[in-house]
Amino acid sequence: MADVLQRTFHMRDLDRMLSFASANAFAQQDFVYLRPGDIVWRLPLERLISRATSGRGAVLAGSGQTPADGRSTLEELRLWFDRDGLAGYVWADPPTDFELDLRTGLAWEADVATAMLDWIMQVRSQWRPAYPWLVDLENMTQWAEALTSSSQSRPGRWLTIPACETDTRRIDALVRRGFIPTDHHAVLYARSLADLLPTPKLQSGFRIRHVTERDVAARVAVHRAAWPGSSWSAERYGALRASAGYDESLDLVCEDSSGRLAACCICWADSVSRTGHFEPMGADPAYRGLGLARALVHEGFRRLKAAGMVTAYTETPSFNAPAQALYSGSGFDAAGKRRTFLKRLG
Repeated sequence: MADVLQRTFHMRDLDRMLSFASANAFAQQDFVYLRPGDIVWRLPLERLISRATSGRGAVLAGSGQTPADGRSTLEELRLWFDRDGLAGYVWADPPTDFELDLRTGLAWEADVATAMLDWIMQVRSQWRPAYPWLVDLENMTQWAEALTSSSQSRPGRWLTIPACETDTRRIDALVRRGFIPTDHHAVLYARSLADLLPTPKLQSGFRIRHVTERDVAARVAVHRAAWPGSSWSAERYGALRASAGYDESLDLVCEDSSGRLAACCICWADSVSRTGHFEPMGADPAYRGLGLARALVHEGFRRLKAAGMVTAYTETPSFNAPAQALYSGSGFDAAGKRRTFLKRLG
């Protein structure tokens, strides 16, 4: 593995990662993992920017390790390189969950893939015993209850890695490593934007628009109302708005006649793969059942098509039946599953 190098993600790698995700989304549309917008949404940009300006180092959650310098690095995100550039990444969500992807065309038997999986096993063995709490959830009520529970359902050090049902090479590699499929999966949806698109329909007194700088506080508030337990903040939202890939005109809200924000979603457009996707979407519980989220989806379709996208995607966990009903009822078609694979180390 002399030609395989690895290191921690640095903010200067963001454009490289976004290009990697776009290229994979273009080349292998049947099994896409993180799209460019997913990366921007998941990165703790406010922390990285703060480190870059304050000189504080990053800490790998659960490990107690701190880099020697104070650069804007994210220890949870590890990059692998070969002679052709960025070959793959592993994104850890300690202590149990790992997201990873390989550059299109690389085999799971290659040195890079072996090194990535070896690193996952090594790192997971160093973290505390824990079981992935999402795996056994069956509905959103259990999800809400689990947010406030600290109980450990099973002893041992467990870890999870996702695999799309059509990504047979990844599945084979995981099975060879002792992973087993679980019932937990993400339900994937797609919608061709070449078709006649539905017109957003709202009850009297509501309207859809995109956000502006003056909406920051209210935009954060409606997101937190829609997602109990969310730690989203004005600082994080501000960093997101300033990041690559974010388009204010695709950050949509629905407001009532008083100007109060009732529902929200962000659409992300990827000009390389010419695909768009929705992440995240939610409605204040006080406004649910009014069709606001469906209208936001339809407006998102319209704006993504205007931006030159040809297909829209979204997804939701298998236990989120309300979201599945929303997407199916909004014109999305089922487009497969991304299943969670589970392994116990000890």
